[in-house]
Amino acid sequence: MPAEPLCVLALAGRAEPGCLDRVHDLVEELWLRVPGVQPSDRYRFETAVIEVAGNIVKHGGPDVRLRLWILVHPDRVEAHFRDTGRAVDPQAGAGGPPDPLAEAGRGIALARAAVDELAYERTGTTNRWHVRKERAPSD
Repeated sequence: MPAEPLCVLALAGRAEPGCLDRVHDLVEELWLRVPGVQPSDRYRFETAVIEVAGNIVKHGGPDVRLRLWILVHPDRVEAHFRDTGRAVDPQAGAGGPPDPLAEAGRGIALARAAVDELAYERTGTTNRWHVRKERAPSD
């Protein structure tokens, strides 16, 4: 039987620019509640979560609703997003590293590079994102 998460936090609301501050705050609260996550894992996970959230806010369209759950398990950190925005190209960011000089279109590629898994699917009118970063052993 899988181990229960050490911590689960969630938020829900409109996907507007102010939402990104709430996502940052939620991730910071997570690290306060579970301080044993290695700094490199925290940084990479947070980078992916913020990039996905930013993509939803920027490209989702008007009146988009966003739900986010973040979980810490003994061996991994996960984020699950649900949003009512426009459908996304599932291959976005899958073509390798982004052009370092590009000013746009790098967020999903950066998120993919930062974590062990970044998955997307569209179910009806809902986008579902899954972010997973394996945890390095604690000191």
